[in-house]
Amino acid sequence: MDLQQLLGGELGEQVTGLISNQLGIDQNQAQSAIGLALPTLLNALNKNASTEDGAAALTNAISNDHNGSGLGDLVGLAQNALSGEGGSILKHILGGSQDNVTNAISQNTGIGGGQASQVLQILAPIVLNALGNQSQATGGGINIANIAGLLNNFVGNHQEQAPQNQSIISSLLDQNHDGNVADDALKIGAGFLKNLFK
Repeated sequence: MDLQQLLGGELGEQVTGLISNQLGIDQNQAQSAIGLALPTLLNALNKNASTEDGAAALTNAISNDHNGSGLGDLVGLAQNALSGEGGSILKHILGGSQDNVTNAISQNTGIGGGQASQVLQILAPIVLNALGNQSQATGGGINIANIAGLLNNFVGNHQEQAPQNQSIISSLLDQNHDGNVADDALKIGAGFLKNLFK
């Protein structure tokens, strides 16, 4: 099973339902928000893992706090995330690009900026736990080679399935980008979600 499969199927449905219930938004809004937030987070993690310091920090975070056990209690994971853990993770993953991503999610799903931020906060530890879970499943435990391989495979598959979305995600992650990415970001939406959560 690859990362895309792990985040799809039953787990994907559970995450969508969880975000819908926690934030009081409908399932379609939750799916749209996840469809934009999830590939952006994974691309950002892949970018971070490409540097020696980023790779070491990511591996340590997953080994110490996100080894996959959290996937057994998604509600607890979400509550911890909204209590501050999620925001802390996002600072490391997105850095100065966090506002770009939050605004794009809000503008393209009809949810408030605070709710868009909460979607990202909830997804961040879920993604890290999924990486920890799958890194161990591939053999050799949690290590950067496994994690980098999972992220590279996901990004590579995404580029093949939706190459037009890659430049949109890149623009969202560019904290110096001055243009309006919101209109283009809408293209990610349900089309990508259909490929991810199946």
